[in-house]
Amino acid sequence: MTSIHNTNRQLALVAMALAVVTMFFSACEEKQQAEVTDLSGPSLSSADSLVYINGLGSRNPERANFIIDSLEECGDLSAQGADVFRAITHETFFLSGDYDPKAEEMYSRAFSHEDPQNRQRWYYNFAGNRLAYYLYMRHNYDGFLRVAVPLLASMDSLGNGLYDQKINLYSLMGCCYVKLEQPDKAREVCNKARAYCWEVLAHDSTPGIHQLFINSYARIKDAYVRVKDWESVREWMAFNDSIGNLFKRRHPEAPVWAIYDGYTHLDRAIKVWSLGQKDSAAAEYAEFRRYPCAYSVVGLIQSNDYLMPAERWADAADNYVALDWLVNKPYMEEIYAYYFPKFRANYNAGRKDSALFVAHQIAEAFDSAYIWQKRSQMAEMATIYDTQGKEMQIAHQQAELSKQRWMGTLAALVLLTIFFVIYTLHRRKSEKRLGIAHAQLQQAYDQLEETTAVKERIESELRIARNIQMSMVPGAFPKRDGLDMYASMTPAKEVGGDLYGYVMQGENLYFCVGDVSGKGVPASLFMAQTARLFRTFAMDGMGPSDIAVRMNNELSEGNDNNMFVTMFICLLHLDTGSLDFCNCGHNPPILNDAFIQTKYPNQPLGIVDGISFCGESISDIRGYQLLIYTDGLNEAENPQHELLGDSRLLELMADTSKLSSTQVIDHLKEAVEQHRAGAEPNDDLTLMCISYAAS
Repeated sequence: MTSIHNTNRQLALVAMALAVVTMFFSACEEKQQAEVTDLSGPSLSSADSLVYINGLGSRNPERANFIIDSLEECGDLSAQGADVFRAITHETFFLSGDYDPKAEEMYSRAFSHEDPQNRQRWYYNFAGNRLAYYLYMRHNYDGFLRVAVPLLASMDSLGNGLYDQKINLYSLMGCCYVKLEQPDKAREVCNKARAYCWEVLAHDSTPGIHQLFINSYARIKDAYVRVKDWESVREWMAFNDSIGNLFKRRHPEAPVWAIYDGYTHLDRAIKVWSLGQKDSAAAEYAEFRRYPCAYSVVGLIQSNDYLMPAERWADAADNYVALDWLVNKPYMEEIYAYYFPKFRANYNAGRKDSALFVAHQIAEAFDSAYIWQKRSQMAEMATIYDTQGKEMQIAHQQAELSKQRWMGTLAALVLLTIFFVIYTLHRRKSEKRLGIAHAQLQQAYDQLEETTAVKERIESELRIARNIQMSMVPGAFPKRDGLDMYASMTPAKEVGGDLYGYVMQGENLYFCVGDVSGKGVPASLFMAQTARLFRTFAMDGMGPSDIAVRMNNELSEGNDNNMFVTMFICLLHLDTGSLDFCNCGHNPPILNDAFIQTKYPNQPLGIVDGISFCGESISDIRGYQLLIYTDGLNEAENPQHELLGDSRLLELMADTSKLSSTQVIDHLKEAVEQHRAGAEPNDDLTLMCISYAAS
């Protein structure tokens, strides 16, 4: 399928050229260099600037190539640099789709230079990124991995920087392993991408960085949708939500929310459908259709990620009709990813003539795809022979090509047989389905008593687990003149992942509220470990930021399930009324009727060890009312999936100054129940309220 981001790519190339030219003029004031040697980015030489300004800047491809050839011939431009610039020129003036074989050949030559002492790293990194992108777009996943693995190792050796290139490669690599059906490797790489994201966000909070990570997470989510791994889909939606919420808090005026909010509804439709909530999924999809982005090319493509599993065949078929113009060079994977679902949608929608037409399209597309794949592999072999002279690789490629030819021919025969026989067998299959359904119903009835007994046993065990978990959070609170403290935790399911706690150490009162990623039994176990660590380190008399560092290191060790916890850790000095705190990716608390504006939004605990955390302080909170909460409060949903919201939360807290802490929490819990209007809780709800008056 032709890339829907072709225009964006063209603009990116032009923007890259302008950015490099700007850097050149700054660099020239200090010193001009004969070669590109800076490992972190392009330190432009006069030869580089001639290509950009007089070549690409002239908007004349012949002039650009003439300048490149001349500079290479006189030795001012290396062969590696010349290949990179020729590829950029070809893409800038001639690229019209996903795949430019000429540019890929040039990038492959630039990337294959063997001498590490003379390798110019910027050329190497840029060529490797573009080559990897081409290999991924034409679904050569093995080829992509052969390029991406050494390229990431090269980038890692440079330290920080290259954010966009590294996260792009990480996310594409994760998608490759997903599509190659290597789930363990996919999870490992995707989690590296996630950890790298939080590492970068700890010291770079610009809008572009947030959007880069949101797009990369969405790409991984889409790959899991393709293979119908709904558990991983929900997991990556949660990760993307955490980035999105942080983005919205940091940049509430960013001009992307109309699009982001629209796709949030589509993602929720996919999520709740996978949980069996069909009506809620339909409502979320209807909300998505109210946004203009739903009618864009990307919107139509991603709509079918919901419509096809939800068996809304007619709507999906209409989308495929609108997307036909995108398919001009079908690859094998696109026959599977585009034509097969298109056939299913039309067939199940009762559009038999359209389904038969798509069957003919598949037959013709397979022939074209087979020829295209053969040519692509031959071109790859020629490039390997030309640049490296590795006859063994060519022999291996020929063997693979022969194997794929036989597999492709067999697949074509099977597909054609299926499509033209399916009509004649339709009625017979319908009758057979009825018989199978009857047998399955009888079997289900026979198993009902056994299933009921198992269900009752599980519910009994979960009730016991809930009682154990509730006993782990304090039910009594410290008694001291002027101190009014109360907290409440309500899991959304039998057990949950929220927590709160406190420790009294003389004149020091430590307290915290936390929210573990996920729900259910795994979250409750992680919650128990977190609560234990907080009590241990608080009793040692550490400050909140030091507690965060120690807890993060402990929770990161052996965290094979890649769980994390957001947490707000506080130390109230009862003798002075001063408050020290450390916000570890948690919702900002409310002090009286306003959110506490934190300067250091640290990452959640448990993601990666060895990270520093910054603490903050308020000089005196005596006479104030402090509310700490989890997102089960402000993100509580009603049956229409509308959130309670931050604005409504501030309204609720505007007139609570005369209420006790217990009354404040009861007041908020009642407001949440009224807002839900009978809807099931969508998240755990934990509240802690503290007010302190000088004695």
